[in-house]
Amino acid sequence: MINQIRKKIIWHYTLIFATILISVFITSFAVYPHTTVKSAKAGLLNYLNEEIWEAQNEINVDNGEIKNHQFMSDVKTFHYFTYWFLDGDLVRTETPNDMNISEQLAQRLAAKDYKDEYVYHENVKHNKVKWYFLIISKTIQLSNNHTIKVFAVANYTPLRHNLRHYLRIGLTLLIVLVLLSYIISLFFVSKPMKYIENIYQKQKRFVSDAAHELRTPLSILYSYAELLEYKKDKETVIADIKEEIGQMNELIDRLLIFARYDNATSKKNVEQVNLNVLLKSLVSAMSGLTPPNTFQLSVPDKDIFIHADKAMLRQLISIMLDNAIKYTGDNKKIKIDVKILSKEVSISIRDNGIGINEKDIPYLFDRFWRAEESRHPKGLGLGLSLADVIVKMHNGEIKVKSKPAEGTTFEIVLPRKYIHHKHGTQQSNEESNNEKTGS
Repeated sequence: MINQIRKKIIWHYTLIFATILISVFITSFAVYPHTTVKSAKAGLLNYLNEEIWEAQNEINVDNGEIKNHQFMSDVKTFHYFTYWFLDGDLVRTETPNDMNISEQLAQRLAAKDYKDEYVYHENVKHNKVKWYFLIISKTIQLSNNHTIKVFAVANYTPLRHNLRHYLRIGLTLLIVLVLLSYIISLFFVSKPMKYIENIYQKQKRFVSDAAHELRTPLSILYSYAELLEYKKDKETVIADIKEEIGQMNELIDRLLIFARYDNATSKKNVEQVNLNVLLKSLVSAMSGLTPPNTFQLSVPDKDIFIHADKAMLRQLISIMLDNAIKYTGDNKKIKIDVKILSKEVSISIRDNGIGINEKDIPYLFDRFWRAEESRHPKGLGLGLSLADVIVKMHNGEIKVKSKPAEGTTFEIVLPRKYIHHKHGTQQSNEESNNEKTGS
């Protein structure tokens, strides 16, 4: 699936680049000759006017005589030249240096009916080479019933030949640029697609693991249900059922929090929380699950208030304490230390447990990941991942320091004022409330 998406994106971007390049190419080759020909037409009209003035001055109206003049020009350069027809007879030429082309063009001019001051396109072929001309003419009525028709001709053959040459070069360059755009698309798409692929694989694993985690207690519950039919001591079975249901509820609750986090529009119930009271309450509640003097709580003398979702914050601390209990041996020592920073509060939870291998630390917060699954078969592999989610939801940070066989320290850093993003800016709840009240 990912490979198909990658190919589609690459071809999509390549198509966009190719379309842009082709559009530029076509526009260039359309605009350039059009502009050049348009300029040639304007110059041709000026040249015609000059020729008409000259014709009017050189023709002897009384005897109908005209000076016959021929001029040969270089066909390699863009050039204007002329033909004069007096009463249908060619009396003056100023032509290209190829007589065959000149004669063919003169015959065509004499045979066809050209409207005055209207630009025509003509081409003449000789020796498998086409010559291209722009033609404009005007008829002058003379006395003694004589008529002279003046033709002004522009040779734009070199332009056409150059365009063909440039077209070949342009097409070659276009192909190279399209291939280059494909390579560039491949380069720029591969990196983000690799990231997306990793996310996709994690999501696949998440769904698979979640399904597995849900299937296992369901199978156990089904087995317990069958036992109820035959076992007399039903209280034990019911207790086990309740335990499994509790496990499923915990899993579902945590999955829902993940879903809530993934929803960008979700809102937290932010309130002012007394951190000292919350920590003391949690330590007191969890002390019943551990040997005496397991927890050592160190908090400042004055109360610490932070803006947070109280339920989430309580769950965060519970997860961290529960994790410390799980990975600490019989001689459990868990130290909780709270420090006030400039604009933040630091909650440090240190245990004397088994520690974490350095290679495992980058994966600690991955969903359903367990360093040693066999040691805690009932663990969901979601605790630390959920803790990371809650911390991020509060714009905080969680840090890990650990040494195998010595213990692990988790440090949670949270802003004392909850920061939310609004139109690219950050403001605290207190600032937001002040704005509303006008204070």
